[in-house]
Amino acid sequence: MTKEMEFAKCMALLRKAVRMELITEAEYTIARNKLMDRFLIIREDDPKAA
Repeated sequence: MTKEMEFAKCMALLRKAVRMELITEAEYTIARNKLMDRFLIIREDDPKAA
């Protein structure tokens, strides 16, 4: 599985967990940030990226 597909799968599962109220939005944000770090994805609001 490619890194892009693996990231997309993780994000989809996280959003599903939020919809099912298994995790909160704050927990979702923390997990999303960890995934973005793991997959080396730059955040839009990251001033160091410019």
